[in-house]
Amino acid sequence: MCFHQKVRCVCGKEEAYIFHKDNILPEEVVIEVFCPECSNRAEWNPEEMIRDGGWIIHYDMEIAEYFFKQKKISYRLTPEFIFDKEYCSWYGLSPHDIEENRRLSEEIAGIKHASLRDYYEAFRKRRIERVKELQKQGFRKAMDPH
Repeated sequence: MCFHQKVRCVCGKEEAYIFHKDNILPEEVVIEVFCPECSNRAEWNPEEMIRDGGWIIHYDMEIAEYFFKQKKISYRLTPEFIFDKEYCSWYGLSPHDIEENRRLSEEIAGIKHASLRDYYEAFRKRRIERVKELQKQGFRKAMDPH
């Protein structure tokens, strides 16, 4: 089972959707999130933080280690491992991906009634364009979409 949470960044201007794979790590593993505007406030610590597309997630690595041990997952625990293996990363390819997909679906909803095939094709083309934008912005999950 998986869950997601919505976290406000340090400056309060942005929210990020965060996904927790297999319910292994609790919400408390995320200490704070920095959007591109407030990321300069972060006291960078590569042992506890990951950068992605201008955003920073600060993890509580002690909490992460505790819960991984409880599940008998042994691996050299790093922020990259937690993020890249989706134990605690964006819900989708970026902090706003879930909202962007919903808006896109609503924008092209009229096509769906005329032709489901055209709807899927329009959605696919727009998503491909968006993934390319996210790649240019440096989002890790857009670079390697499993």
